[in-house]
Parts: sequence; structure tokens; C-alpha cells
Amino acid sequence: MEGRHQQQGQGIGLVQGRHQQQASGTVVVVASVTGLAIGGSLLGLMGFSFLASLTLLLFISPLLLIFSPLLLFAAFVFVGSLVGFAAAATMALTGMSALGWIYQEVGGQRLLGFGGVDTASRVKEQGRLTI
Repeated sequence: MEGRHQQQGQGIGLVQGRHQQQASGTVVVVASVTGLAIGGSLLGLMGFSFLASLTLLLFISPLLLIFSPLLLFAAFVFVGSLVGFAAAATMALTGMSALGWIYQEVGGQRLLGFGGVDTASRVKEQGRLTI
């Protein structure tokens, strides 16, 4: 028991299963220096990016204030066009679904169980009469 406490006090213990391995001091120092080098450079880049964003916002904000009426109406036009395209896509999907349902009903296959064979034959007969 006493020997185990002395072993743990000599270095940092890494537990793998039941066995315990010791990491040497040089490995810990190299890992720490590597972590500081990578972390420090990333932190510096993050700070630089934040300062650049704030600087651009500071210089561009008067232009945003001057052109805000134009930007507001441009946003209205953009949102309106998106709503129009969404409505058109919805109508196209609905139309294609209806055409597919009609095709399957005329073909004698009941997609949703409505009508049946007699309805399909009646629709076919009406189609022949109109042509």
C-alpha cells in the first residue's frame, strides 16, 4: 500500500485497465507547450477576427443608416419573391399530386381506396366519349 502511494507521487499516473503507467516529465512538458502554442494562436486569431468585425461595423454603420430606407424596401421585395416562389412550388406539388392520383384512378389502381373499379371504368368511358 505504501509503495503504491510512493509510485503515484513520482509522476502523473495514466490508468489503462488494471495497470497504471507513468508519464515522464518531458512528455507532460511537450504536451503543455504544444497545447499552449495551438491554443494561443487560435485565441489570437479569434481576437483579430473580432476586432476586424467591430472595426468594419463602426465604419459601415453610417452607411447603413443613410441607406436604410432603400434596404428596407429591398428586403420587402426579397421576402415577397421568396413567398411567391414558395406558393408556386406548393401549387406545383399539389397539381402533380392530383395528376398522379387521377392517373392511378383511371388506370384501375385505387391509391386511396376511393371509388373503385366501377368509378375507373366510368371515368374511362367518359374520356372516350369526349374524344
